[in-house]
Amino acid sequence: MKKYITMLFLLTGTTLSVCAQGIEFNHGNWTEIKAQAKKENKMVFLDFYTVWCAPCKKMAMEVFPLPEAGEFFNKHFINVKVDAEKGEGVDLAKTYRPSGYPTLVFTDAEGKQLYRTGGAENVSELIKYAKIALNPQGNYERLKEKYVKNELSKEELYNYMIIVKAKGKDAEVNGVFDRYFGLFNQTSKQAFEMIEEYVSSSDSKSFKYLQAHRNDFYRAAGKKQVDDFMKKVLIRELGAQFFYYNKNEPLARYLAAKEVLKLKVSLTEKEELQLDKSYYQQVKDEDNFIKTAAVLVKKYIYKNDEEISMILGGAYMVKKEENLLLLKKWAEMAVAIKDNSLNYLSLAMICDSLNDKTNALKYIDLCIAVSKRDDDGKAEMIGQFKQRIIQHN
Repeated sequence: MKKYITMLFLLTGTTLSVCAQGIEFNHGNWTEIKAQAKKENKMVFLDFYTVWCAPCKKMAMEVFPLPEAGEFFNKHFINVKVDAEKGEGVDLAKTYRPSGYPTLVFTDAEGKQLYRTGGAENVSELIKYAKIALNPQGNYERLKEKYVKNELSKEELYNYMIIVKAKGKDAEVNGVFDRYFGLFNQTSKQAFEMIEEYVSSSDSKSFKYLQAHRNDFYRAAGKKQVDDFMKKVLIRELGAQFFYYNKNEPLARYLAAKEVLKLKVSLTEKEELQLDKSYYQQVKDEDNFIKTAAVLVKKYIYKNDEEISMILGGAYMVKKEENLLLLKKWAEMAVAIKDNSLNYLSLAMICDSLNDKTNALKYIDLCIAVSKRDDDGKAEMIGQFKQRIIQHN
């Protein structure tokens, strides 16, 4: 649904290149981007995101626009936002294989991956990983050689762990952290916070240690936080099996895997519905996607415009008019909850998908007005969407 796809960039909070305050993103194709990087003698920073990824939107709206982020990244990198599920982003995602979203990848001017990380929660963390990416490759090789020989000091092991994580070697970083954590096995809050940051596999020794000593970690860090982390790891592993690229796994296999997950952690009905929704979206089962989403909206997320917008992100595979009309109703709910430009844009694009040009133009005009009111820097981009609606037959 080409007319709907155009909204996806804004839904993730894409920063305009004219906004000098934050990171300026290049909107050229991959060939042009590499050529510019070579010409300017810079590395390339790629932000792999999806329209349904809440952390992606949070970074795009709260981290990328910050002046300190722009000052550092615009100086050292050609910056690119990549929708991993659309256009050229699909092929780039197959090349760099993001393990989750957002995934931040740093390459040289030829496109060779040098470093990567699974996102950053704040600007200082983002810049920290960018600085690691700028370090000479020789530093990594030197530490790796000592790591293989088990000759790293505790401080060197910690530095090596950060670099391995930044390079996106998830399987390796679990092993490095296991070795580092093994130097001081603790059940403190700080130890748990490190496990949260560096452990991504339920097969790692550190994860098993957390499970075996969970009561001690409950007392140190809080039961909910510990349980939520373990659940997140296990759900992510399920997602890697079924919600990745163009996977189209049989329903029976997905349901069996979900039952195994439920033996390990306690899923709420909302969490189970969210998993089902993601599965049906992945396999492009429009009717079951809408049916599951309808329960989610009615029972759990009718007051949360951000969660509603994540459902609207599945509109690219919705074809039936009755289902588009339901999406329109949910988009209207989102606007009623929060009249920001993102929600108005969703509504406008869904009206456009319904060939309701009158209301599409009405809502895009409201979108522009709200964008100017909130001074969110998106009015110019929204104006380009308006022209597409006008040109649409």
